[in-house]
Amino acid sequence: MTDVSESWDYLIVTASNDRQASAYESQLRLRTDAGRLPWVRRAMVVADLDGRRIGSGASTLDCLIRVVNAERRDGESVEATLGRLRILIIHAGGDSRRLPAYGPSGKIFVPLPDPIRDGVPATLFDRIALAFLRLPAHPAARGQVMAVAGDALILFDAEALALPADALTIVGCYSTPEESARHGVFCVEGEGRLRLYLQKPSIETQRSAGAIDREGRSVLDIGIMSFDAAAGAAMLAAFGVAPSGAGRLEWSPTMRTRILEKGVDLYREICCAFGASATLEHYIESAQASGSKWTVEEFAELFAALNSIPVNVRVVPSCRFLHFGSTGQLIPSGAALAGVSRLAVNSEIGEGGSIEGESYWVEGCRIHAPVRLAGRNVVIGVDVDAPLDLPEAACLDVLEGANRKGDRVWFLRPHGAGDTFKHAAGKGGAFCGLPIMDWLEQAGVAVEDVWDEAVGEDERTLWNARVFPTSSSPVAYRDWLWFFNPREATPQQRSAFFATERFSASEIALLTDQDAFHRRRVGLARR
Repeated sequence: MTDVSESWDYLIVTASNDRQASAYESQLRLRTDAGRLPWVRRAMVVADLDGRRIGSGASTLDCLIRVVNAERRDGESVEATLGRLRILIIHAGGDSRRLPAYGPSGKIFVPLPDPIRDGVPATLFDRIALAFLRLPAHPAARGQVMAVAGDALILFDAEALALPADALTIVGCYSTPEESARHGVFCVEGEGRLRLYLQKPSIETQRSAGAIDREGRSVLDIGIMSFDAAAGAAMLAAFGVAPSGAGRLEWSPTMRTRILEKGVDLYREICCAFGASATLEHYIESAQASGSKWTVEEFAELFAALNSIPVNVRVVPSCRFLHFGSTGQLIPSGAALAGVSRLAVNSEIGEGGSIEGESYWVEGCRIHAPVRLAGRNVVIGVDVDAPLDLPEAACLDVLEGANRKGDRVWFLRPHGAGDTFKHAAGKGGAFCGLPIMDWLEQAGVAVEDVWDEAVGEDERTLWNARVFPTSSSPVAYRDWLWFFNPREATPQQRSAFFATERFSASEIALLTDQDAFHRRRVGLARR
């Protein structure tokens, strides 16, 4: 561990939009005020351009633009400016479609079952930031930018990670070809130089490219990139970033439009161009096969500049991922951290309160009556003042916010641990453990009752379905527990469904009171 009190000049957390950025800023202030970031000179949040999802690559470059414009001295080159700085970027943009209960916090600030320090509830951010902030510094004048993914906790010995000071370094770990096929894969040559980068390659593609070693292992990209000032300046130049008439770095109008329309992923539009054996044809094929919308001509504009950047590969000997990106991942990942599968986090269990069950995640709750859970249950932000029973895999979250008129309400959301908010109803989408269309049929609800006519069949998801009721009382969730067994709903319950103002998860993400969400956690933690 380094003893330098300010070993990083910037800690930057990226956000999808200004609203999410404001919530992240409050969390950073809370930690800065509590003395939790002593290694950082300045902590800040950078929202995506125009509130549009622009991808981790464009976001990384936009962060560098902001920093260079703030730090650049008269007559100084971009490389010289970056050469004086250490910058850690944690990518945390996203709308939490697979984890709607933590939409107000974003996945990066999902609570963890860690000890509370300084009255600040522990979150995924604290674990990620602490690991990378402790990395030893590079030699002076080269600078360092490190970009890491903020959607999973990577357990490895970060302090023992020896990163070269020059050029660009990407970090991987050994994995099976089957697991690697869903991610990025490195083909390595010589003394740890990258020969070829493969994005979501089939096992056959890995084999033909020589990515599988004699022991049957592939090197899996774990979402950590470190580069020096020269590499940072080269990437900015490749994407047409240059000083304006006023001397400030700016995106060119053409590139800005392209980024807003198509995005730039760090590990797709950028990494696929890397490697001594990479060709333009490989770059185009690999990036487009993994979902890029860039054209052949647009790739051709970038390839030579990106491919000229020397790239190192470092493989950590052991590595484990804990994902907190979906409702179903909370219990197993939390259990891996805490050593138990019965998890009560940031929760008050008062007089008369108890929790029975073998596998659960109870967070941000006030429990003053018995709670009986059948297994794989997630209960978030709920006040329990009378006995509560939930069936297996049943989840419940309550969020404070405002309705369409601006009145204060609570959003009540029964759902299932395996529900898929992202997938269309006809393509695997589920609600309360049932296919969405089956749930609607059993509840006696028509398609037009939950989706507007303009929403096409392939766009009808649980994310945009108006199924979640509101109430002026936070304990009114009891009136909606029939969601877990819609076939048994009474006529009165069905009538109440149509009479109640209902919202989609996408609407709730915008209408939730984010300050109230965090105040509740801090208050419970300090008690």
